[in-house]
Amino acid sequence: MAAREYIKCAYPTSIVHFKSISIRGKSECPLFVWIPGNPGLIEYYEEFLMLIHRQHPEWEVLGISHAGMSTASVSKSEKSERNDVYSLKQQIDHKLEIIKDFSSTNRPLIIMGHSVGAYMVQHIVLSDKLVGKVVKMGLLTPTILDIHTSKKGVVLTKVLYWLKDLPQLAGWFSSLLFGFFLPSFILRILLSFFMGCHRNSSGVLTTTVLLENGEFVKQALGLSVYEMEEIRSDWAFQRRLIVHCNERGISTWLLFSDSDHWVADTTREDLIKFYRDHYRADKIKIHTCKIPHSFVLNHSKYLISEYFEDS
Repeated sequence: MAAREYIKCAYPTSIVHFKSISIRGKSECPLFVWIPGNPGLIEYYEEFLMLIHRQHPEWEVLGISHAGMSTASVSKSEKSERNDVYSLKQQIDHKLEIIKDFSSTNRPLIIMGHSVGAYMVQHIVLSDKLVGKVVKMGLLTPTILDIHTSKKGVVLTKVLYWLKDLPQLAGWFSSLLFGFFLPSFILRILLSFFMGCHRNSSGVLTTTVLLENGEFVKQALGLSVYEMEEIRSDWAFQRRLIVHCNERGISTWLLFSDSDHWVADTTREDLIKFYRDHYRADKIKIHTCKIPHSFVLNHSKYLISEYFEDS
């Protein structure tokens, strides 16, 4: 597997990292940064990031797991005095810390994120702690506004209202059922059927690891609680971000699914209109296509071939 533990970070984390083959100095070749969606295990995106690097070998490619979601650093997770769920702010600070290690002043940054990773990307781009010069921002099936009004968001919000300890309970139950009683090979067969992936695919193998580790389940659902509570209608932030990007000539690409259970149709249409009305026309690209929210499971090759050739 390409993912490895990154020990320089204060949080338990993993990265996927491919070096540039460019003869230019490191400070001159673009650094492509990828921020995952929830649950944040970067292993889900290994093939995706490998394909991006093959498409653009001159880029240095860096994929960062969410804090606390490192399959390679369980021992580091256990060193924490408190197994608290990392908040959205902590996740954003965590990404800024790692980007700083790989970037430098004025280094070209292409930074993209999936789902809640897109929300993090927006806040990273606007942060005065970011080291580097953003030239392009990519938001793929982005949950950047009103996630609680989406089909799954409505259901999850109701469940969390009545079952406030869901992250802890789900983590305990997952460890018990999948970590002790159900053999891994049976779990992989079941996941293969429900996910529509080969049982030895990275998606199935990573989901197996996720379900067998209650701490990962707790972190993922705990982050969902923050998402439901904090990702609301903040058009003032969107306007501020657009002004920031327009002034600096930052290109932005938004990719929506035409049927996304985590992004309400009205939210998608409102965002498209807002960005088209306020963003520089020569610096904005917006696509809506027939891909699932979790495109990385089966649609990585399609996405790379269709949308990354001219990135």
